Amino acid sequence: MSYYELLADQKKYFHFFYHYTPNAIAHFHSAVEMLIIQNGEQEVVLDGERRILKRGDACFCDRFCVHSYPKKEGVTAAIIIGDKAYFERAFALLGNKTPPNFFHFERLELLETLYHFNKSYENEQKSEEVKQAAFEGSVGILMSAIAENVPFVSRQRNKQESLICDVLLYAETHLEEDISLSALANVFGYSHEHLSRLMHRYLSENWTAYVNRLRVKKAAEILRKNPNNSVLSTALSCGFDSANTFYRAYKKEFGVPPRKNS
Repeated sequence: MSYYELLADQKKYFHFFYHYTPNAIAHFHSAVEMLIIQNGEQEVVLDGERRILKRGDACFCDRFCVHSYPKKEGVTAAIIIGDKAYFERAFALLGNKTPPNFFHFERLELLETLYHFNKSYENEQKSEEVKQAAFEGSVGILMSAIAENVPFVSRQRNKQESLICDVLLYAETHLEEDISLSALANVFGYSHEHLSRLMHRYLSENWTAYVNRLRVKKAAEILRKNPNNSVLSTALSCGFDSANTFYRAYKKEFGVPPRKNS
């Protein structure tokens, strides 16, 4: 997964996951996203706040809000994600307000109904415009159901979140360079200590592990598309400084050596 999730930035993008196992390292995008826990307990880091969500607990991620859902066995959730345009009409009708970052949602049966409603349009091979209308209608119903019991709040922009988005996007586009916290401190004009505190707050893992995951995912994609490439040269081109570091990171991420996964 890209930390700046480009797929979710596509105009008219939408997706409705149901009984889905959350697994997302810290990322952000211009789409709106909601996660509602169906079973189990899920750690969520949203806007720098870390919480454990249980059945019926939910989180709302507005545009460019950094969030992560570390994978945990036995957890299923509904995830609704889409272009902001699908949500804007409902927000406008509710006073240009949105759900709070965290809230509780009792009507889990409604999620199932809305999911199957959207799925039926997909299975019947309807036009994209019809599918989009069905998704936007589902969003409106869901927002009204949430608003029945949850006070909506005015939108606010966290200045620290703007910085973390800038840092993550910079790291993603400079993987082959030194992107240690010391180097990033020089690039962005903040102290190492400030960036370290910020990363600890927003990420669900330490910075070195975070960067290794980003680099190893890029290397895996390159090797998948170019199976004749040298593993070592690919690793070095993605910013790893040695074969051993790359192999450890790859095995940790995918459970097998590089060539077994290509």
